[in-house]
Amino acid sequence: MNIEVQLEPIPLPANLLADRIVVVFDILRATSVIVHALAEGATEIIPVIAVEEAFELAKTFPPGSTLLGGERGSQRIEGFDLGNSPREYAAPKVRGKRVILTTTNGTRALHTVSDGKRVMVGSFFNMDAVAKVCRQLEHDLLLYPSGDKGSFSLEDTVCTGMLIDRIMDKRERSVRLTDAARAAWILYQRFESNVEEAFSLSSHGKDLIGLGLEEDLAYCARTDRFDLVPFFRQGVIRSK
Repeated sequence: MNIEVQLEPIPLPANLLADRIVVVFDILRATSVIVHALAEGATEIIPVIAVEEAFELAKTFPPGSTLLGGERGSQRIEGFDLGNSPREYAAPKVRGKRVILTTTNGTRALHTVSDGKRVMVGSFFNMDAVAKVCRQLEHDLLLYPSGDKGSFSLEDTVCTGMLIDRIMDKRERSVRLTDAARAAWILYQRFESNVEEAFSLSSHGKDLIGLGLEEDLAYCARTDRFDLVPFFRQGVIRSK
C-alpha cells in the first residue's frame, strides 16, 4: 500500500484519482458535520459548491424531507436550516432527513476528488472506522486535507497523520509513505497528546475562536465516537 497526502487542496489529474482510494478531511468543520449527521440518522448528505445550487436543489425534493446546511464566513447562511457546527446535527433535527450541505472548503474538496476509485469522508469522530476500511481495501491511498481557502490546513493535516498512524500501527503488509505523508505523520506525533492544541494554533481555529465558536474545536477533537464510514458516490454521501 502506498499512502500519499495532498498537502494543498489543488485539482488532481483524473487518471491519478481513478487509481486511488481517497479520504477527504475538513475537520473544522464540514467532514465532522457529515459524519455526525449520518450517525444521528440523516439519510444522506448532498454536498454542493454554491449557495444558489443548494436552494435550487432543495426545490426538487418533497417538502419537509430536506434540510439546508452550511456556512459562509463560518456563519450560517441566511435562509438555511443549519450552520456548520456538528453540534447542530443531532437526531431530533436530522433523523430521517436529507441534508444539502455547502461550505467554503469541505464540499468543494469532495467534488475536486470525486473521480477517485472510492471517496470516503474522514474526521476524528470516525477515525478507527476509516482506518479499518483502508486496511481492508489494501489499495493505494490519497489523503486529501480540504485546506483553508486553497491553502495548507494544520488541523486537517494532523488528522491525516492520525489516520496514517492507525494504519501503520496494525500493518501486516508493506506500507510506503510519500514525503508528504511522512510529514503529516510526524506532525500528528507532535500533537498526539492534545490534538485540540493544533486546532487552536491553526488559522481557521483562531477564526472560529474569534467568532465565539471555540466549543466546536473541543467537540470536533473527540475521537472514535462513531463506527461508520461515509462514501461519496455519484454526488451523494451515504454511510452504506
